[in-house]
Amino acid sequence: MAGMKSAVPPSFPPMQPSSSQPAASDTPATPACERCLELAADPRRREPPACLALRGTAPLVRQSAAGVPFSMMTFACRDCGTVWRLYDRANELFVSWVPERPLVR
Repeated sequence: MAGMKSAVPPSFPPMQPSSSQPAASDTPATPACERCLELAADPRRREPPACLALRGTAPLVRQSAAGVPFSMMTFACRDCGTVWRLYDRANELFVSWVPERPLVR
């Protein structure tokens, strides 16, 4: 049905950990700060919390398996060190914040 938007939020491909980073089991888990827990509870908000710092400057642009282009930017929390990936697709109202590793409370 052309022109209709789905009510389902966009799904983004899972990201594989890079070989330059230690495996999750190699590093001790640091509890997520309150702002990161709030972001995990509302991952479709556009504005990043003030504690997040952008890593790099240009978004990484790729295509999903279905051929839909998306961009990804990486942020790190200054308070707890949690790394977040922000996924965005053109003409979509919402974005998707995904933690690099599962959050520890």
